Amino acid sequence: MIGGSLARRYARALRDIGREDRQVRRVLSEVEEFTRILDASPGLREVLEAGHVNRPDKQAALDAVLSRAGFLPSTKSFLSLLVDKGRMNVLLPILGELRRMVEELEGIERVEVSVPAPMSSAQKDLLKGVLERRTGKQVVLEETVDPAVLGGFVVRMGSTVYDGSARTQIRQIRENLQKG
Repeated sequence: MIGGSLARRYARALRDIGREDRQVRRVLSEVEEFTRILDASPGLREVLEAGHVNRPDKQAALDAVLSRAGFLPSTKSFLSLLVDKGRMNVLLPILGELRRMVEELEGIERVEVSVPAPMSSAQKDLLKGVLERRTGKQVVLEETVDPAVLGGFVVRMGSTVYDGSARTQIRQIRENLQKG
């Protein structure tokens, strides 16, 4: 995936700059803030991503926004580079990769949990504790309610999936019965 590898490359460079300045979390926060600014201003996004708008006009629009934001010089330079290279349309994938890299540095693991009904805080705490002991990292649960799970839960941690759902158990029973 060209977009994914490009996003990883840009995110890695930005993470490394943030590490050198000992401001990696702040750099991430600023890129998140800039993304919110773009979401709130579709016109700005259109100007920065448009092929028919010349670079000086794009840079002027970017500078107008960044002058009020109080961002670090490294974050401003990075965003300016994206505009200059015509890569502003890759900002969201870069942000996703950067968030993952920063959380990895901080020992944080995002875990997706699909459940048939919302979990109680006690259930979340129990699952979080088990996963933290298993990974040795601080776990952040991202709960998704999916009635198709039927019962139990499905946990996605990176590329690993733990499927303890009733749906999967029923499917396995069906397959075993068909085999004879």
